[in-house]
Amino acid sequence: MIFYVTHRKHAYTHAVVLLYHRTDLQASFRLVRYEDAGLLRGVRAGVVIWSDMDRLSAEELKRAADLSAELARQTGLTQLNHPTASLQRFDLLRVLRDDGGNYFRAFRPDQLNDTVRYPVFIRDEVGALYEEPPLLRDRPALDAALARPDGRRLARPIVVEMTGTPWPDGYYRKFAAYRVGDKTYAQHIAMSKSWFVKNSNQELLPAHVDEIRAYIAENPHAGQLMQVFEKARMQYGRVDYTLTDGKLTVFEINSNPTVLSDPPTPFATYDPQPFADLHADALLALPQATAQDSLPEIDAAHRAALAKLRRRYEFKRLKLVLQKIFRRGGAS
Repeated sequence: MIFYVTHRKHAYTHAVVLLYHRTDLQASFRLVRYEDAGLLRGVRAGVVIWSDMDRLSAEELKRAADLSAELARQTGLTQLNHPTASLQRFDLLRVLRDDGGNYFRAFRPDQLNDTVRYPVFIRDEVGALYEEPPLLRDRPALDAALARPDGRRLARPIVVEMTGTPWPDGYYRKFAAYRVGDKTYAQHIAMSKSWFVKNSNQELLPAHVDEIRAYIAENPHAGQLMQVFEKARMQYGRVDYTLTDGKLTVFEINSNPTVLSDPPTPFATYDPQPFADLHADALLALPQATAQDSLPEIDAAHRAALAKLRRRYEFKRLKLVLQKIFRRGGAS
């Protein structure tokens, strides 16, 4: 059994795979909230995947680490990631910069010095970055941004030197690949004319589609990426990176990445099934992943969470379909 330990508000990352593409995975996969993680003491065989460590308080991290130590004494359990030993975003960026792996640096606000290379942007070490942050061109602009109320609301702000240049076709690229235990697979390349690259197919050219397909088929950076995961002490997650002069530049490793965002609709522009298969097959290949050893309390909480997610994604699917129909009607 795979016990996926996650923050209660972010248990959705496997929903599309579980509900639509690989329903067989439901037999071997259990969502476990951190509040319920103590129930794992009663499990004798399976895989425990720790995620969302960046979203936990110091006290929650300590409790999870103590529990991980207890579970380590159960020989039938394999654990991927560690609540405190796995590096979070800031520490990983510092390690990769110090060993020459990255060209850019990250700073805590109280560690800023005269060597900072501008432009920079501010982000929270906690969670994902969904909207493009403003680029700050000098120290006065940075100080002003840090002093604003929205800057002070960040849980753990970090200042990051902007990196990356557009490729000859004018597009920036962000590559993404997964590690699941001993396996890695390439998931996608996001491309944009903006330096802040998010997943979007709206701007892609036919040549880009061929490039993405080749990347997924060849997984060309697998060996280098495994080294990055090892430095991060992470056995599960998605690494986001780009290439600078042919060399890997790593942005982050997400410990709880969304495998597939959208439920299937008749209007999908690509087939997500291969991604779902890569991910599900890698999970099922983990040691003791198919051992049917769980607890009724874990199973009940998982079923409740999955039922809630089903309602959420059925509504999202309906919304996507209606949006597409209305757009077609408006264009006719």
